[in-house]
Amino acid sequence: MTDPYLDLDAGVLRNRLGITDAGELARAEAELTALRLIELRQEPLPGRYDLDHLQDFHHHIFCDIYDWAGELRTVSLGKGQLFCLPQHLESSGEDIFDRLHRTQLLRGRHLGSFVTGLAELLGDINALHPFREGNGRTQRAFMAQLARAAGYELRWTAMDADENNHASRLSLAGDNSALHAMIARLVQPVPDPPPQRPASDDS
Repeated sequence: MTDPYLDLDAGVLRNRLGITDAGELARAEAELTALRLIELRQEPLPGRYDLDHLQDFHHHIFCDIYDWAGELRTVSLGKGQLFCLPQHLESSGEDIFDRLHRTQLLRGRHLGSFVTGLAELLGDINALHPFREGNGRTQRAFMAQLARAAGYELRWTAMDADENNHASRLSLAGDNSALHAMIARLVQPVPDPPPQRPASDDS
């Protein structure tokens, strides 16, 4: 099946910038998405933490580059192992986020229980892999906001890319232990704000 997202002559994804060089596209994508990710860290993206909300994250991050930002992919993808088939993305996504909502969005949990739930969610969303490109960045932004709302900080900047790739492969094969260990190192409770000093009465 021909990949409709791909410029077959240039060998790169069709993009809004008209770029046909892979290196140039990678640089432009990195720069533009970095700015969008900063926006998401500064201002939460409203939503219900469901598949539509995940699509909103993808659209926000990649709307400057791809016309299909925020849309579910229509082609099969796999990196050694096949991700969710495109015809099952909506139903599988509904199942994943229904389970998340049954946990009250992981709120009110102690650290160990939160880490377990978050690792399971990351494994599920990674197996879904709903977008043609940009799944990792979208997952990380979505889950960082979810974690903050539950009172935890998810420090993706401390993530080792090789460890993440290895853990993701094992998770796809049904073993979540490496993903759990990685998440455990990246999560910490949001510190309580310092107490406000009473205003002095100098008048």
